[in-house]
Amino acid sequence: MTSFDGGGRMAWGRALAALAAMNLILGVASARADDTALQRQVEERLRRAKVYEAAEIRVTVENGSVTLEGLSARMDVSLAAERAARKESKHVVNRLLVVPEVERKDADIHKDVVDRILRYAWYTVYDSIDAGVENGVVLLRGSVNQPYRKTDIENRVAGIPGVKGLVSEIRVQGVSGFDDRLRIELVRRIYGDERFVQYASWVHPPIRIIVDKGHITLTGLVGSAVERQLVGPIARGTLAFGVDNQVKLERDRTAEPARKTPAES
Repeated sequence: MTSFDGGGRMAWGRALAALAAMNLILGVASARADDTALQRQVEERLRRAKVYEAAEIRVTVENGSVTLEGLSARMDVSLAAERAARKESKHVVNRLLVVPEVERKDADIHKDVVDRILRYAWYTVYDSIDAGVENGVVLLRGSVNQPYRKTDIENRVAGIPGVKGLVSEIRVQGVSGFDDRLRIELVRRIYGDERFVQYASWVHPPIRIIVDKGHITLTGLVGSAVERQLVGPIARGTLAFGVDNQVKLERDRTAEPARKTPAES
């Protein structure tokens, strides 16, 4: 059995401390090397995405977290830079300052946002997006039926001149056969009803149908309180787990995308 006197224990303690310090130094050096490699990978991603041609961007990496700083004249470039960086790291902080070449009023930007949403070819009766603009920053809220629609709509809005920022709270609905059957049934029930059939041929029907995990949310704008009251019972006649009727009246229109008749499209 080995025993240590006071001096031996002190020497052993110093050795352990030295070993711990050495491991710490090696760990820090390894982390720095990883950060440097990640920084180069992100910078290469940005070059391939051609964002350097439209923005001044500086990339820093600390403990695997990527930070983008600099200036851009366009919001879509800032968005493209962030998405490129996220292909290399899940932890990305976008601090790019967007300074548009032209200053625009919020009302004018909002009009363009609504127009780009409505003109998106895959914006269907199963999608519902609300938009707001404050000090050039666009807020998107709502739900879409497919993931690619969320990305496409964000890209379309980010490309609008004068946009300084984009906050997207767009959710993607779940995927299930039950939900799909509910969607089809609801369209038939609502737009096949004699009280709503006149809207069936509209490019953007006034009542939007959101189905997620068996729950129905109805949004949109109708012309009368009677129409609003009628649509709820129609939806509750299905096998849905619940129905939330958020349909509003035209006179209460706020920041929702305007509906258009075929003649207006």
